[in-house]
Amino acid sequence: MVLAVLRRRLEITEWTNKRITVTITGIVLFNMAVCFPLSVVKWWLYDRIFHNCPWDLGENWLDNYVMSSVISIIIVSHMLIWVNSALRKKEKFLAGMKIKSLKNQINPHFLFNNLNAGISLIDYAPDKAVDFFTSMSRVYRTVLDHSMEAIHPLQDEIRDLDHYLNLLRIRFGNAIKIDYWLNDKERQMMILCGSLQIIFENIVKHNRFSVEEPMSVSILTKGDSLVVVNDYRPLTDNPASHGIGQSALIHRYEDFGKTNISFRQEDDKYISELPLFHAK
Repeated sequence: MVLAVLRRRLEITEWTNKRITVTITGIVLFNMAVCFPLSVVKWWLYDRIFHNCPWDLGENWLDNYVMSSVISIIIVSHMLIWVNSALRKKEKFLAGMKIKSLKNQINPHFLFNNLNAGISLIDYAPDKAVDFFTSMSRVYRTVLDHSMEAIHPLQDEIRDLDHYLNLLRIRFGNAIKIDYWLNDKERQMMILCGSLQIIFENIVKHNRFSVEEPMSVSILTKGDSLVVVNDYRPLTDNPASHGIGQSALIHRYEDFGKTNISFRQEDDKYISELPLFHAK
């Protein structure tokens, strides 16, 4: 009866540990209240029929209460296990849908940024435009190949990043200088697929740099985080940003229970910290 009332009033997602505890306590107290009048009736009928009840009223109530409580708790436990299992399945399904939705946001984000760049190359460097779109198709193929993966080794992420950096070299020459401060053990740690590419897309989109004044980027680790440090030279006519890339990264990491992700400016540097996962 208690569970029936709760099911009508609460959605399955609202079954918190506190409510589960209150439910079990309520059922135990409910049994205590109901068992007493039933025990009185049972004792009275037995005494009326046999004229000599072999147990007193207290013993009868205690026996009935213990038996009914044990049976009720067993039934409730099975129902709570079902509720917990249903919640886990629902959370897993929603997390998968959320990751898929965020990836569907990231892919157009990549296409939008680079299609604009490729179109601008057509006007003043047609030969570079051909190489650019060829490289872009390879990079996008890499993005699609990893679309079903959540995390992979950092060394694989760096390899994929190199494909994207080829696009940048076609556009900007050697205007971006990268230093990797990573040892072999650190390269074996795991990271979200495509996260470094998003970081570099934002660096290119929001900063001023050239071959004469190259952008310096350092990639290193700090504890269980990957740190990307780049020069902070914001464009005076910086295009409006909707923060899709960073927002998607934050939400994707939250799905893995990681909240130590940050993006911040410190003096003339911009620092991005991405959580790493230990390799299994």
